[in-house]
Order: sequence, then structure tokens, then C-alpha cells
Amino acid sequence: MELFSEIKNMIVDVFALEEEEIVSEAHLQDDLGGDSLAIMNLAEAIAKRYDIELQGEDLIEIDDVGELVELVKSKVSSK
Repeated sequence: MELFSEIKNMIVDVFALEEEEIVSEAHLQDDLGGDSLAIMNLAEAIAKRYDIELQGEDLIEIDDVGELVELVKSKVSSK
């Protein structure tokens, strides 16, 4: 499964949203309504799934889902 799809599914599960709401341009907080707990849970899920170091603070600094995918991609490729 491609990285975007996997992360999209994680966001759907953690944020309790519909799949069609998750697009590359969607901001985790502003557009998807992610609060600090949801963002921390998402960071944990991603870190566990891909065996990478990722903190909730890392996700707060990104602008949208597309940047999150790129962040995960770069961390996975550098391990």
C-alpha cells in the first residue's frame, strides 16, 4: 500500500473522520480538527508502524497531510 494511503487510514482511525475528508492539502488541526491528543496518538501510530522517531510536536509544525507524508518518507529512508 502506498504511504499516503496508509497514513490516510491512520488519520481516519485516530481522528474518527471519513476517508474523503483526508486530502494532501488538509491541515491536521485547522481542516481536520485534530487536537493535541489526537495528534500525539497519530504520531505514536506512525512511529510504531514505520519504526521511526516521531513526536506530536513534529506534527504540529507541519502544514498539511502532504507534508506529513513527506516527513515520514524522509525519516523512513534515512533509517
